[in-house]
Amino acid sequence: MKAVQAGAKEASQEQVDYSGPRSPLRVMQIVELLAESPRGLSLTQLSEQLEIPKTSVLSHLRVLLAAQYLSQEDARYLLGPAALRMGLIISAGASVPVVVKPLLEELVEATGETAMLAMLDEREMEAVYVARSEGIHAVRFSPSIGARRPLYCTAFGRALLASQDEQFLTRYFGSLVLQRVTNRTVTSERALRQILQGIRSSGVASTQEEHTRDAGAIAAPIIEGEKPVRYAMGIALPVSRAEGPQALRKLEQAVADAASKARHALGH
Repeated sequence: MKAVQAGAKEASQEQVDYSGPRSPLRVMQIVELLAESPRGLSLTQLSEQLEIPKTSVLSHLRVLLAAQYLSQEDARYLLGPAALRMGLIISAGASVPVVVKPLLEELVEATGETAMLAMLDEREMEAVYVARSEGIHAVRFSPSIGARRPLYCTAFGRALLASQDEQFLTRYFGSLVLQRVTNRTVTSERALRQILQGIRSSGVASTQEEHTRDAGAIAAPIIEGEKPVRYAMGIALPVSRAEGPQALRKLEQAVADAASKARHALGH
């Protein structure tokens, strides 16, 4: 309990110099307090340690409960499954974005295109962009950090999908309706499995206008030894700059080289 109280005092001290919106800070303080309290805390305890009224705390708790970031046992609040999942993602992969960030910048230098790092969200079965280095061209594609993309019709998604085991693929194709996003989207499981086999052979995935008109992407998985593949890196670009086999091969090689550097930088 002393550690929790000390943490609350430190948070209270820090907020003196905080001039931004209070709600995001309150939410993070609640999560931090409960992370330090395995047995949970009551509304009264949270109110006292945060030094804010119960009504204010309760409004945040209701939102966090609804989103499963918290759970409730009797009158005590604990971390919920969504918060625990977030913690696992952070602890398991925090080093990868840090290691890969300078390699994304090198990839921009090599290609001129926007370089991205995507992470596999296993629960939602989507690719999530978690890091980006802007390209140098006036006309470029720069997906937002946190943006989600399907696995089956994007280069980053396919790079991740091709690296999963058969159990994952069976579950994925069995639970998803392959919708046509553009007139170039591949929606046949058989065709997609052939594409995935090609990615395993070449080590690189490429798509053109299958998810976004006029946009293409090239991506490669980041192999971490025997660990399941959870990250892919690559570039997003207008399709006009990847036209022709020679131009495409050059870009694919740059992406493959970057992914290989990432693997070595991670110690594998």
